[in-house]
Amino acid sequence: MTNIDDLHAGQELPELTKEPSIPQLFRYSAVTWNAHRIHYDADHAREEGHPNILVQAHLHGAVIQELLMDWLGADGKLTDLSWRNVGRATPDSDLHVGAEVTTVDADAGVVELEVWTRTDAERCAEGVAAVELFD
Repeated sequence: MTNIDDLHAGQELPELTKEPSIPQLFRYSAVTWNAHRIHYDADHAREEGHPNILVQAHLHGAVIQELLMDWLGADGKLTDLSWRNVGRATPDSDLHVGAEVTTVDADAGVVELEVWTRTDAERCAEGVAAVELFD
């Protein structure tokens, strides 16, 4: 159970690690109608200067949402999430997903967080989120 009285600014949520695979990225492109070849064609991605196919921007958001929803469980709801991609992730490296509490408003039951994804080499996405905790 997530209890707002136990939260404070600077507190990090337990990190989530994902292992994006080439088939997963291909399927994600298919179900999101993302036809950009850098997400499923390694030769094309390299022609555009990338080391391999790239994890889709929206997949970064999806794994950030997964981290937050796993942490919240039935104790709250996600009310805001925004992010921007600032680096690259490829299927040959783990994708680490994290969040840090920035503000706790116990009266309103609202917690704001900084969120991100990163590989071992670089930060890939960064943003903010807000959650409302139920009594």
